[in-house]
Amino acid sequence: MTSETIAQIRNEAAASLSPEQQQQWEQFLTPMPVAEQAVSLFTPTDRPVRILDLGSGSGILSAVVAGQSAAGSSVVAIEQDADLAAASESSLRQVCDDVTVINDSVFNVMLDDQFDRVILNPPYKKIRPMTVATSGGGVKVTNLYTAFLMMAIQALDEGGECVAIIPRSWMNGDYFKDFRKWMLSGCSIDALAVYGSRQEHFKDMNVLQEIMLLKVSKRVQIGTVTVYANVVPDRPLERQPHESVALESLLMGKDRILRIQQQDPRLAAFMPMADQGLWVSTGKLVWFRNRDVLSDVEQPNGHPLYWSDNQCGMVMAHPVKCDREQWVNGEADSRNVVLPAGSYCLVNRFSSKEQHHRIYASYLHSDVDFVADNKLNYVHQGTSRRTVPLDDRSARGLTLWLSSSIVDKWYRQVSGSTQVNATDLRQLPCPSRMQLGVLADRLPVEGDVNQNQIDETVERLFSWVQAS
Repeated sequence: MTSETIAQIRNEAAASLSPEQQQQWEQFLTPMPVAEQAVSLFTPTDRPVRILDLGSGSGILSAVVAGQSAAGSSVVAIEQDADLAAASESSLRQVCDDVTVINDSVFNVMLDDQFDRVILNPPYKKIRPMTVATSGGGVKVTNLYTAFLMMAIQALDEGGECVAIIPRSWMNGDYFKDFRKWMLSGCSIDALAVYGSRQEHFKDMNVLQEIMLLKVSKRVQIGTVTVYANVVPDRPLERQPHESVALESLLMGKDRILRIQQQDPRLAAFMPMADQGLWVSTGKLVWFRNRDVLSDVEQPNGHPLYWSDNQCGMVMAHPVKCDREQWVNGEADSRNVVLPAGSYCLVNRFSSKEQHHRIYASYLHSDVDFVADNKLNYVHQGTSRRTVPLDDRSARGLTLWLSSSIVDKWYRQVSGSTQVNATDLRQLPCPSRMQLGVLADRLPVEGDVNQNQIDETVERLFSWVQAS
């Protein structure tokens, strides 16, 4: 099926809608190059296949699958919106004779595990934790797209294949660990294709995370996973750089965090931060729940308050001119938000792939107890229950290490969401505290420190050859 044919199907399906409905429909359209790339991941076959489209929208995705399938194939499409269900029916009838469109919520439809192909571009929306039933027990999910994906995988026949257009956020973070473990135990991850930019084909989708194609199949894990780490939509996937790697080389830790590339061999000598006695916690003050303790001026028995606004280069500054209150009053002592005086490394919890650095780290030495906003992570040498400040040289050296280019590259391979999760940082390879101290002695974090100075200092310290 050519792109021109697909465009004609799309236009004819849209013609049955009113102008207002057509405008609303646009948000449900999968970009055409992306649809073609997604469908290209299915294994070619001459046999008729049973196709399922969950949340079919305009029906274009399953129409492309059906149009490239053998005669005798069938399609079941499920779409809750009545107008979009009608558009799906119009699209699919042009390429397939055996079509069933169900106008209902995906969660109201009982599906048997009989499908050879499942395609979906599910809604991306955070939800209250819900439990999806599986043959091995319930699995907790916190986003609609993972709930849709679980239903899709369970609808596969043995050997069946599923391709999904989804955010990359499921690959890391604590919220998705149950889903990751369930999927890794029940099917094979065959292909991962991450788009290099959200600006061109995904700018209207209101999704902050990186977007990817995921292909899984109902069978034991195959030997290798095909990884496309920087996909562009305007070229067929098979003509884009990719590598085949063992799945285990992409997995990290007991939470089964999944990378998109194998780790730089220069980091192999370093243990994760958590194994070095460096614990990452999230700032304890949620401002909208503690408005009554915030203050524009210093209060007797109060404490300094740090936000991401207080990050000034590689050091934390206080007070600073911004729209945020810079102190809390003495009532904060009863809220379990105050941290002990000492040295720390603070990391902004939010960034995107378009930023120069995914990890924005700053050194803090406070002579008094203080409070950190919930939008900051802080590194200490305690536990999840007890905060213990770092020794000062370790805090300075860690700030430099987290600001290096090799760490930035590592984190980009691990996280495609806008959140810099504490759980991910705990897995980050890190020099020993003695080595961090030496790094701190070689380059001061205060002053005008540029990226080249940081990287050259790190490379000289660990005797890395530039070409390695």
